[in-house]
Amino acid sequence: MSNQPNLTFIVDQITKLLIFLNRSPVQIQLGVILISILVGHSLSYWVGKKIKENFPQLAVNLVQETTLAPYWCGLVLIPDLVGRGFSLIVLNLFQNLFIYQGWIAGIITIAINILWVYLFYRIFIVSLCLFIPINRVKECNFYFFRPIFVLYILREILNLFVDFEKLLQVVVINLFGSSVTVAAVLISTVGLYLWIVAVNILQYILWQTTINSTKLDSGSAQASLILIRYFLITLGIVIVIGYLGFNSTTFAAITGGLSVGIGFGLKEVFSNFISGIFLLFEGSLRPGDIIEIGGESSEVKKISMRATTVQVMRDNSEKIIPNQVFFTQELKTMTGSDRRVRKSLIVGVSYDCDPQKVIEILLEIIYKHPEVLNDPAPLVNFIDFAESSLDFEITVWLETPIGGKRIMSEIACEIWKVFAENNIEIPYPQRDLHIRSDIRK
Repeated sequence: MSNQPNLTFIVDQITKLLIFLNRSPVQIQLGVILISILVGHSLSYWVGKKIKENFPQLAVNLVQETTLAPYWCGLVLIPDLVGRGFSLIVLNLFQNLFIYQGWIAGIITIAINILWVYLFYRIFIVSLCLFIPINRVKECNFYFFRPIFVLYILREILNLFVDFEKLLQVVVINLFGSSVTVAAVLISTVGLYLWIVAVNILQYILWQTTINSTKLDSGSAQASLILIRYFLITLGIVIVIGYLGFNSTTFAAITGGLSVGIGFGLKEVFSNFISGIFLLFEGSLRPGDIIEIGGESSEVKKISMRATTVQVMRDNSEKIIPNQVFFTQELKTMTGSDRRVRKSLIVGVSYDCDPQKVIEILLEIIYKHPEVLNDPAPLVNFIDFAESSLDFEITVWLETPIGGKRIMSEIACEIWKVFAENNIEIPYPQRDLHIRSDIRK
């Protein structure tokens, strides 16, 4: 423990860094690097502007949620290749000049390496747009690849000025009987963040692969991927805790105290968490299911550990429902074991019509609709001699509950049209009025 560097090591390294930066050769190299990068960036901006002027469609393609064709990817890379290529040429010339004059050129060498890595990084990101929609690539780049590149730059720069390996071993604080170093802080913050983002990216890749390459039900696939995601995140947290090396006895005592706190103060949160686990493992509710809760038909969009997000079909709004609600209230699902749904419609015709002909016409109309299933077969039944009409019930099966009202509306409109063509009357309700007169003399 005593051999581990402490915070005074950082102060000493900062002092050495300031002395190092006061040297003329270092300042000259930094000036050359700064000027070459600024000129290269200006050149890259100018080339990019000219490309956008000559190819206005490029700007439109970059905001669409689709992949990019190789031609457009090449145009996107040209500004970076020109600007960074110029900077690399200038820095290589100055590096050779410095070496020829017998001056140090270590900082310029590091800058050249970083620029090469940047070029490969940009080529990699743009190449992803060939296979993945642009918006997803931008999101992954912002949250994952760019932070990794920035960390690489910081590491290269720190390696040049300070003992980076020794810096990672600096003790920041003693916690739970264990020394927390700079490396532990980075792993528990930046490392855990990158792990969670990487898990999210993996979930997206598996989702696209599962849906596009297999015939698995989307709800089952998404529920399975959610379980994998939370398992990997939990695994990452456990690894971080193990890496930090907390005293097991102290950690167990703290965990026990937290358990008591959960029991009293976070009962609802813990209940929702356990309910979410049961929902995912049981598979009784899956993303994509159509349910009726609170008197409204909704589609399950996302199941998380705390709450479930549903989209109300009536007005397209979204509700976030605590998971325990699904275990304490009655729930009606229309996609539990079978996504097919049965719909019915009552049609009344005049007493002057031939019932058998009406049945034949109705069946013909139903079979012509492309979204009505043939198995189970649709049915038309003569169900009642009503007061003013002969009533028939149409029963059809649909592939999914979504769009049921629209389909039945289309069938009803077609019935009205065909009945008019065949002189089949749909009667208005009729009432016989008897007038009774009482003449008293």
